[in-house]
Amino acid sequence: MDKNNVLLARQPIYDRELGIYAYELLFRSNKHELAADVGADAATSTVFLNAFSEIGIHNVVGDQLAFINFTRNLLLNPPPFTNAEIVIEVLEDVEPDEDVIKSLKIYKDQGFIIALDDFEYHESRQPLVDLADIIKIDVMALSEQQIAEHVTRLKIPGITLLAEKVETQEMYNYCKDLGFDYFQGYFLSRPKEMKGSKLPANKLVVMKLIAELQNPDTSPQRLHDTISKDPSLSFKLLRMINSAAYRRANKIESLLRAIILLGENDIRRWASLLALSQLDDKPHALSELTMIRAKMCEYIGSHINQQMSNLFFTVGLLSMMEAYFDSPMDELLKSMALSEEIEQALLNHEGILGFVLKTATAYERGDWANIDWSTLTQNHLSIMDVKQAYMDSLRWHREDGAQL
Repeated sequence: MDKNNVLLARQPIYDRELGIYAYELLFRSNKHELAADVGADAATSTVFLNAFSEIGIHNVVGDQLAFINFTRNLLLNPPPFTNAEIVIEVLEDVEPDEDVIKSLKIYKDQGFIIALDDFEYHESRQPLVDLADIIKIDVMALSEQQIAEHVTRLKIPGITLLAEKVETQEMYNYCKDLGFDYFQGYFLSRPKEMKGSKLPANKLVVMKLIAELQNPDTSPQRLHDTISKDPSLSFKLLRMINSAAYRRANKIESLLRAIILLGENDIRRWASLLALSQLDDKPHALSELTMIRAKMCEYIGSHINQQMSNLFFTVGLLSMMEAYFDSPMDELLKSMALSEEIEQALLNHEGILGFVLKTATAYERGDWANIDWSTLTQNHLSIMDVKQAYMDSLRWHREDGAQL
């Protein structure tokens, strides 16, 4: 898998002392497309998914905030993230109609910072000004006199001004003298592309997930059964839940536990992002091996402890992460809030989870020397039980998993 995929770009936003206040996250792709080429909804959705699910938001911005463009559609159907991570940047073409203003008031009450992008004042846009915390002024689009007029009108208590597209030392000095609080532009720093391995999500699984979320009889277990059909979706969800929005004192014990913590509403928002973004086909052979191993771990583990079946499945699923990300397991685990038991099973084959994973992996490779026959016997398992688990996993994949 190519580790040089362009996932997004980030551009620093500086304060008056030239310290980094935040980063704006920008759409970029290997095809050198712009947001206008793919559509604003798809561009923003792709930025969200790549920042939170592919790279990990802390790896993108550290302890700083992330400015992310919001279209009207995303303002009305928000992604599942919190004010601890992002600044809502309202795009300049969003009209302040009743629904938009209502949504922004809700965000404001929730403690989000509201920024207005490429803002040019008009009386019809005053409702946006009333809700804004930061107003970004494109200094390249205005004359010096117009910039000064905007500062006079908009620099009021509760609003800070950000000069964007600052291209020269002279413009930086001019804006600073006018009283701008933040600065962004090529003079200070150009956007930096961030690259990595992107996990393609299966379009059909995403569509089935969205359909399942519309089912009034859905349940965490049914959502788990759908999401777990595609390893890449499972990895994305587990990485996203490590963001500030969902951090908990307790570590994640399984994919099912992650789904329960997220809740149906946030999974629905996450699925909507996936549907809006540009999805690619997944590598079929790798996905097939991952699903068979995960199910085999579940079948073997169920002989030992039926109540832990979700944990055994999760360990089998996550054991293939290195192949998807082309990164060492210990590095990948740093971006996922997994329990110590799962981490040690993945890293060192420790504990009962590690034993089951090691057994399944050895069997699928025909590596009989690495099967712990003594522990197998202690858990009332035979090699025939392991063989049956493998055959059942193949049958399950043909009859259920392969349908996706």
